[in-house]
Amino acid sequence: MSNNPSSKNATKHGCCAVGTLILPIENEQDFNALESLYVKAYNPQSEHERHLVQDIVIADWMLQRATRAHAQVEAALYASTPNPADWTEPQERKLGRHIRYRTAQTNILARCRKALDDYRKARQNEKAAADKSALAQVKIKQAQNTSPSGAPLDWQQHLRNMRAEAVARGFVSPDEPNPFDK
Repeated sequence: MSNNPSSKNATKHGCCAVGTLILPIENEQDFNALESLYVKAYNPQSEHERHLVQDIVIADWMLQRATRAHAQVEAALYASTPNPADWTEPQERKLGRHIRYRTAQTNILARCRKALDDYRKARQNEKAAADKSALAQVKIKQAQNTSPSGAPLDWQQHLRNMRAEAVARGFVSPDEPNPFDK
């Protein structure tokens, strides 16, 4: 460990702690309870969803940390100087910095939630498109394999139907003379 006091700056309030999920002043059981709450609420169905939910848990944990730090700074400021008009510039900067930490964490949490929502919507859209495509394939197969009476088509009937459909669309059979050649 370093004897440099600045090496402890990140864990003083934890808002700048990089790579530190649970500070010594925090409780791991509280983190686990928060994680259980989110897993139960979101019920992740895939590994990717579990990662997105984990991101939400961490973002919420960090937001709670930033909120606690902001409240502590604000309470200390009011205790030392009850009238905000009398606060010094360094005191106001310190409070402003903690407001920015909290705002940044609020935005990160919102982005994490949106990422999970977007992922789920994309999976729903993919599933709906696949279901629609599968249904269309079934209908095409059914239409190709039955006559109007419902009996199965033989290959000659199927070929006649295809020619009739082509003529109806304006294609001319190579066996017949083209009426526009006259």
